[in-house]
Amino acid sequence: MKKLPLSLAASSIFLSMLFTPAHETVQAKEMDNKANSSTYMVALKKPHTKGGRKEVEVKKVETKIESANQLSSYLKENYPELKTDIVTVKFDYTVSENDDIGTPYDYFINYDLSLSPYSLNFESAMNSHLRSIKHQDTAKEDVAKARKQLNDFIERMAKDVIEKLPNKKLLGQNYKGWYRYEYIQEDWQTRRYYSWTNYEPISMNHVWVDRPEDYYKVMMLHPSNPLVVQYDREERERFNYEIEYNRLKYNDFKITDFGWRKFLDGSTF
Repeated sequence: MKKLPLSLAASSIFLSMLFTPAHETVQAKEMDNKANSSTYMVALKKPHTKGGRKEVEVKKVETKIESANQLSSYLKENYPELKTDIVTVKFDYTVSENDDIGTPYDYFINYDLSLSPYSLNFESAMNSHLRSIKHQDTAKEDVAKARKQLNDFIERMAKDVIEKLPNKKLLGQNYKGWYRYEYIQEDWQTRRYYSWTNYEPISMNHVWVDRPEDYYKVMMLHPSNPLVVQYDREERERFNYEIEYNRLKYNDFKITDFGWRKFLDGSTF
């Protein structure tokens, strides 16, 4: 047989493809797919698409907290630190469960704060920033923002815990206690900051009024000054409230929403 020129051979192949039955082409594709069965199976498992975008089903995993240890682990994992614009605040949590009817809460959450760069406490770091020559133009705004960042972080953490333990009375504090004379364990000292609860007294004869920002400045004025008289009256009411509050027992409180409790803050020396 006489060999066809190359151009004529190519034309023959092209014509044979044109006249190949459609079902033979489909069979050829099916054989290719069967030859690579793993790829075929993966293709079946691909998620559906909608509008050119893959839809992935995300299942929310619920976290159950049923003990003080579980709550402590959850907090350490999810709320370990806060980076403000001035300092980084690391949170070390200790959670204790109460079973004393004379105490108002079910769980006490203590968050010990350590700062980087080091400072004795958060407010000391803020005061140092206010005195800084380098930041004197923006110091007040910087400190106001950092304080809000800390408060927002604690509030977000608190509301998360309250949501997971809706039937428990919770107290959260930055609490520190120590003996002034450690060797003989005498003269117990305490400091409490950023106190919050999800419970309030059912009934009280006295009310708490937060101290105004100028409280200490005003109280240094002449005793006959009207503001001094007013603030002194409010201070006596706060004092009576604290005494009454401290006498209440577990069943004297009702569960409420999150709330800052400034009357629980302070120091004892």
